[in-house]
Amino acid sequence: MTAGDIVEKLPAKQAESAEESNSASERLADHLSDENYIEQQDQQLRDIEQETKMVPLIGPKIPFDVVVQEYTPHETPEFYFKASDLSDTYAWIRPMRRDGNCFYRAVLAAQVERIVRDPDELRRFDAVCKGWKDRLLRLGFQEMTTTDFCDVFYELLNQILAHELTLGRRLAKCNQDEYSNYYVIFLRLVASGYLKEHADEYAPFIDNGLPLEQYCAQEIETMWRDVDHLAIQGLVSGLGLSLRIEYLDQTAVPNGGTHYDIPADPAHPPPVVLLYRPGHYDLIFRR
Repeated sequence: MTAGDIVEKLPAKQAESAEESNSASERLADHLSDENYIEQQDQQLRDIEQETKMVPLIGPKIPFDVVVQEYTPHETPEFYFKASDLSDTYAWIRPMRRDGNCFYRAVLAAQVERIVRDPDELRRFDAVCKGWKDRLLRLGFQEMTTTDFCDVFYELLNQILAHELTLGRRLAKCNQDEYSNYYVIFLRLVASGYLKEHADEYAPFIDNGLPLEQYCAQEIETMWRDVDHLAIQGLVSGLGLSLRIEYLDQTAVPNGGTHYDIPADPAHPPPVVLLYRPGHYDLIFRR
């Protein structure tokens, strides 16, 4: 190779080196950009989590009109007009924290209020709940943790039976994480246990093809996991409740109507009513 050949190849080598350098710089920039994006995403999640924690687990009763005011006839006409229609029937709403446990807490709050006013329902509910410890253990749930969750829930029932707590103090207790999470897990275990007791009936309805045992472990027994129709059916049936769900999004109604009753009984409107908005449940009260 002559000196001239070497000189001719130098610009190509330099260009190649420059391209490699630029490529490395671009990769570094992309990496830093990805890290910055991930950090921004993490910060947004932390902000959302912090904002969520500022909302009570079970909120105070407020006028149902606040639901109507969240929507406008121009931007969200479907929700606005449905909320306006519901305001003729429902006077109050008790908001729940949006944390994946809202359905269970709404049912808990509803039952706490009911058993204050209705001694017969208190006795019935107490007996049903206290029968679940043995049922869960027979199904193979871990004895130590299951007993803990059941006993904490039973302590709440015993205090209500003994008139040791006013309604305000009962709901305040349900708003404390150290108690509320135990109550929610108990309700999740009941929902799971009922489906397992009736596995032949419910297993065919699991959409993702999971075995019932795995589905219950992942979708029902796991905290912060949003409820689905099977979990709702399991809890309502497991506790012997009667429940109506009003839907702002009517496309989500299982039977295609404006609300859904579990169990369906036209002669006896359910005493407990929840409002469903995409991904969330609140407790509402008739006028």
